[in-house]
Amino acid sequence: MARMRIRISLFVATVTAAALGALMPAAPALAQSPSPVATPPGADVAARPQDQIVLSGRVIVPRGQTIGEVVVLSGRVQIAGVAHGDVVVVNGSILISGQVSGTVVSFDGPVRLAATAQVGGDVIGRGEVEVAEGAQVAGVIRTDTAFTFTAPARVLGRFAGWLAVSVSTLLLGLLLLWLVPRGSDRVLAAAREAPWASAAWGVVVSILLPVLGALAVLSLVGLPLGVVLLLSLAFLVFVAATWSIWILGRAVIRDGGRVVAFLAGWVIARVIGSIPVVSGVTFALAAVFGIGAMTVALWRARAVRRRRGGSHRRGYAGDGQTPAVERPPTIVEPIA
Repeated sequence: MARMRIRISLFVATVTAAALGALMPAAPALAQSPSPVATPPGADVAARPQDQIVLSGRVIVPRGQTIGEVVVLSGRVQIAGVAHGDVVVVNGSILISGQVSGTVVSFDGPVRLAATAQVGGDVIGRGEVEVAEGAQVAGVIRTDTAFTFTAPARVLGRFAGWLAVSVSTLLLGLLLLWLVPRGSDRVLAAAREAPWASAAWGVVVSILLPVLGALAVLSLVGLPLGVVLLLSLAFLVFVAATWSIWILGRAVIRDGGRVVAFLAGWVIARVIGSIPVVSGVTFALAAVFGIGAMTVALWRARAVRRRRGGSHRRGYAGDGQTPAVERPPTIVEPIA
């Protein structure tokens, strides 16, 4: 059972590192705690060292150089300089002889701290952790750690939420394009042809639905409906935000396939979603606009059906029960 938990944790960490490496060449800091490493006098605090996210290879920081966060999927890390953040290796070794302000984590591989090493956080390893005499560790040293589902989330901090939203919107978008391809075109047409109406209806519906759900909950008769409505709002928000990603992708790639356009919008949205504060604001705006575009698209589809005479199929009478039989025209020949 313990081995199974370790394998699952390694898989989650592998997917996380792969997604970060593919989409974010310079990721924000992983550590949320204040850095214990002193900033040199006169240094520009805004000029933060670049992070390093490597799928396969090694990261070497010589003495006198600085770096931000370090995430390596498969390889080794040697820190002789200063790392202003965490050092995370999924499969490989870690050698620290300099300063690390955050936590040092090895999911599968040895960790070695030289006598000159200074670590501001914890040192966590699945295997052997060798600490030389003189090494300074502000946190705790944990060896033979059995990583669980929550371990990668604790180590990666807010990236766990970023990754969850990224994967969810990706899968949901591909599913929507597969199930309702014509519906995606209608939502796109509504956003292009009536952007202001889509934004206005998005604001109205986004306010109206929670209010109706709350009123239904307060009433005794409408309690079940109100609960279902309020619970479904989260799914509606994700669907609407996904439609906005699709609209954004189509604005960038106009002639390609649906999937290619959606992936382009998804990459742009997730890069923006990696920015603190801005990510939440943009997601909310995308959800509101997506709700409005869906509303306009549904209204237009209903209007088209009305102009075409309702939902009855061609060849059937208006009562919807008896087929309308078309009789051949009678040809009257003149009498000779």
